[in-house]
Amino acid sequence: MAAPTTSTGRISVTQVMEMVQRARSDATARNTIVAYLAGVGETAGFMVSEAVVRGATPLKCTNSFNLSEDVALAALSAGAPDTASWAETPATPIILADLFARAGCN
Repeated sequence: MAAPTTSTGRISVTQVMEMVQRARSDATARNTIVAYLAGVGETAGFMVSEAVVRGATPLKCTNSFNLSEDVALAALSAGAPDTASWAETPATPIILADLFARAGCN
């Protein structure tokens, strides 16, 4: 079973890290992490499109969004190096920040 969410109900770094590890041998965990990462990626793309439609300063990205389990793990490891805080560190903002940085968005 995955670790609980943060005390504020957000998906924690611990949850994502554990789910990725479990996904290597558990089909349900695999489906869960794929759905989570797809949701993060799809939402990021939609937010960019919606912001532009609503008149936000045009956001330009030099590369397309690209997200995989390995990329998410690397982003979380770099963005939250203190493993002791993972249970209370929300994963999604770290993954999104990395996604936008790697896509060269400004």
